[in-house]
Amino acid sequence: MEYKKNSVPISKLETTGNKNNQSEKARNSIFSFAELEIKIRGVIFGLFGSIIASFGVALGVSVLTTDRWTILISGLIVGMASSFANSFGPLVSKTRLIGSRAYSKGDFMQATGSLILTFIIVGLPLISYLLMDDLAIARVISVMTGLVLLFIFGVHWAQLENESPLSYAFIMTIIGVVGAAICYLFAFYFIK
Repeated sequence: MEYKKNSVPISKLETTGNKNNQSEKARNSIFSFAELEIKIRGVIFGLFGSIIASFGVALGVSVLTTDRWTILISGLIVGMASSFANSFGPLVSKTRLIGSRAYSKGDFMQATGSLILTFIIVGLPLISYLLMDDLAIARVISVMTGLVLLFIFGVHWAQLENESPLSYAFIMTIIGVVGAAICYLFAFYFIK
């Protein structure tokens, strides 16, 4: 039997090392789940503002023009900018807090995945402007789709925060209604 420094058999060290590796893997998997939950919270929190901004801008622009492509592209541009800020902003903030400027490939991939997912979700309320000929109906469908998304993500956010799901979902929906009304009235004011 071979011995290392301090007269401990190598086979015993390897056994102990495996136990330490197993417990470290368990800690890492628990940490990964907690980290994933934090990231999900961040994505959902970012979605609230992105959804309201995207369908709000499209609604406001729809008051100013009847060109469906202009309305759609306006909403998508705001959605892309908001999605990008919500996806990559926390990455920059994280590195500023820990004093490091090194980004891992995993950080970049997670931020990119978040960007794509957020942009797809934010684009859902805008599809009605592409599919509907009647602008009034497209507005209603867009706002309703946005409010349904706010409600759904409000329920999920409340579950993560151990809050009342329906209560929080209704609050987010009301904030969406207020946001839509402000965007509509703001654009309507400039027509006069």
